[in-house]
Amino acid sequence: MKRFPFIRAGLIFAVSPLVLAFVTSFFQGLSMWDEGGGTGTYIWFMMLTLPVGFVMVVIGLVKMIIGRGRRTN
Repeated sequence: MKRFPFIRAGLIFAVSPLVLAFVTSFFQGLSMWDEGGGTGTYIWFMMLTLPVGFVMVVIGLVKMIIGRGRRTN
């Protein structure tokens, strides 16, 4: 069974609204920080994605520590 990369997925999920705002600002020609233009509103989604991404990173770190402990025994 293939292992799920929790740490990498958590980091990508946490910053995904920032990347989305950056990419869509190129297409609309507006600033990614301008909330009135539409692209800056994506950054508000970080209020949800940052905590969930942090939990995923913590789960990945705990799994990595437990996995290393089992290999040494």
